[in-house]
Amino acid sequence: MKLILISLIFSTFFMNDFLMGKPKMQDCKPTNDQSITLPGIFNHEPVTESNGDILLKSFENLKGWKKRKTEARELFENASFSPSSVNIDNKTLNLTAGFDKVTKDGCVVEKGAQVTYTGRRFGPKDGFTYSAVMKPTDKAGVVSAFFVHLIDDNTNDPSFCNNNNEIDIEVVRYGPEAAPSLRGKLFAYFTSWQRALSPWGYKGNSCAADPAAWDQRRRESHGIQLHDRFTKEYHKYSFTWKKNEIKFYIDDTFIVKHTKVIPQKESPLKLNAWAAQGWLGYSKNKPFNAVTKIKLISVSSKGIR
Repeated sequence: MKLILISLIFSTFFMNDFLMGKPKMQDCKPTNDQSITLPGIFNHEPVTESNGDILLKSFENLKGWKKRKTEARELFENASFSPSSVNIDNKTLNLTAGFDKVTKDGCVVEKGAQVTYTGRRFGPKDGFTYSAVMKPTDKAGVVSAFFVHLIDDNTNDPSFCNNNNEIDIEVVRYGPEAAPSLRGKLFAYFTSWQRALSPWGYKGNSCAADPAAWDQRRRESHGIQLHDRFTKEYHKYSFTWKKNEIKFYIDDTFIVKHTKVIPQKESPLKLNAWAAQGWLGYSKNKPFNAVTKIKLISVSSKGIR
């Protein structure tokens, strides 16, 4: 009789949580692995054309795109984002990012630029290939990114397990304050996310990031070193997103496949640039601005050609 009663109590508790949609901590399975660095230095003749039967956008204007406006540390980045950092010149989208100063209380004042495609959202069931013809800045310390991203649950609550649906291609150059083995090197990173927690406010400091928050993320990430030509030329960066895999490409050349962390929710397509001293280790001795340039965006149902 006691066993039956205990079972009934447990079942009632479980069903109440299920019906209320209450998330379970035990379902949150972080993947704390470091990014896997692929061998060699990627060097390829540029591909600057792209087919897009779903979307094909050159930048005569920003029709169909929305500029981001957020304060510093509002999401995961340290930088603030301003519409004034987005402009078009000679049919090219320019995204300006940089470093301004360090405040008296030690806050690094960084800035960035971002645009979001508003025409529709995309998901893994589409099976589309997404491409950007982009020239990242050659300035150390700036992230030049092409990605899909949707935050759909509270990033301050550790009980939310799949709150960050994101697939990134990011090109970065490490600065003089980065790890010695990375200084001056140019990398492309390919990352998929399903969970991330806001790190800001560590020990009461609004500018400090809690290292434990990074350990709770759910992600899969690879990086490859690029030849320096990639900051001097436009190259094509692409990913194909399906339910069970994400394939990443540069200049229509396959780089790596993700099968462990695959976002499943429809998400907007985005482009941005932002300064990241804590990650990339640029020098804080002098303010700077840097520009990422994008010529073309495409979405194709026919894959890489």
